[in-house]
Amino acid sequence: MSPMHRVILLAVSLSIAAFPQPRFADYPATESFQGTPAPPVLTTPEQRNYRTRIRNGVAKGEGVWTGSWRKPVPHKTPNFAGHYFVIRWGCGSDCLMMAVVDAKTGKVHGSPMPGPSTSFVLEMDPLTDREIDFQPDSRLMILRNACRNARSQCGVYHFHFTDGQFHLIKTK
Repeated sequence: MSPMHRVILLAVSLSIAAFPQPRFADYPATESFQGTPAPPVLTTPEQRNYRTRIRNGVAKGEGVWTGSWRKPVPHKTPNFAGHYFVIRWGCGSDCLMMAVVDAKTGKVHGSPMPGPSTSFVLEMDPLTDREIDFQPDSRLMILRNACRNARSQCGVYHFHFTDGQFHLIKTK
């Protein structure tokens, strides 16, 4: 290995160490849900437009899972941040949609990076492996190969979900 390659490798290693990747354990859920979930409260025309997907997600577990798109593990209970349902569905060849519903209150939230036409759309890079990573006991959500601005700013986005809102904490 040449001296120049060693310098580059050292610089990359130091930058990775200086900015560690957020971990699920760093954002633990503060509570977990037990019991019968509240029915979704559909307050906007957009939420009512997707009422069947949202209601069936909460009531029947349709579109609710953990794991990857390729190996989903069905979940009929809250699968995110202790007491939230993340409900996912497709809307075309390179389109994904999701809603986040509070099992305690029924309040419905859109995706962390809403698309231009609806808050439930999540723009993803169609030429890569798309993934949404989260866990039932963590408030961290990682969007792998998600895009902003008409698929021009694609990358890995880390969000912290607190007080009913997604907060961007890191982009790669």
